[in-house]
Amino acid sequence: MSLTLTRTDVQEFSRKNQYAMTMFMTAGCDYFACRCCLLNGLWSGFRLASEAVEKLLKASIFLRTGTHSKLKRLKRSDLHNPYRLKEELKSARADPRLDGYDDLLRKLHDEYQKRYPDNEITGQGVSSQELAQIDALFLYLVEALPMPDKVKYRSAFFAFLCDEKARRCQNYHWAIAQNPLLQKKMPLFEAKYHQVEKHLYG
Repeated sequence: MSLTLTRTDVQEFSRKNQYAMTMFMTAGCDYFACRCCLLNGLWSGFRLASEAVEKLLKASIFLRTGTHSKLKRLKRSDLHNPYRLKEELKSARADPRLDGYDDLLRKLHDEYQKRYPDNEITGQGVSSQELAQIDALFLYLVEALPMPDKVKYRSAFFAFLCDEKARRCQNYHWAIAQNPLLQKKMPLFEAKYHQVEKHLYG
């Protein structure tokens, strides 16, 4: 991991990319809440999963293009459709791995639409079995997010996972509970988090 940015550089990157940083932060909060709900049998967790993925996709589109223009040209209804956002991201950067999540992305959009009974939906069913897919997609999008490691690993998402004080809140518990993929990645995440912390703050 290359650590060339100074603290001032990190602050400047965050200032210039405030939209993406905010999307990343709120996506993490939605992800923690999504897992809390789904692990406790609350179906609204799927709507939160849709919003978490939507926000990461928007952050990635913004960071890859440096502008809101790709987002502004979308229809209002498509701004909350993770499948349509994935297609926009592909036009900014081809990523065939994301195509493997098309069914999940459409199902998540259905769940988002269900917040009002008169919204149009496709009728594709979703089940708790898809939580592992949600975890895989979310973590892939986090790792693929095009921002310097010194910025990414100082984010609230990684602080909740890797900082001992932050771990006292419930976010950490719901993130790792029944999440073998994240548990497997945690040693690497922790190493990077503490490496960045040491580089920036000594």
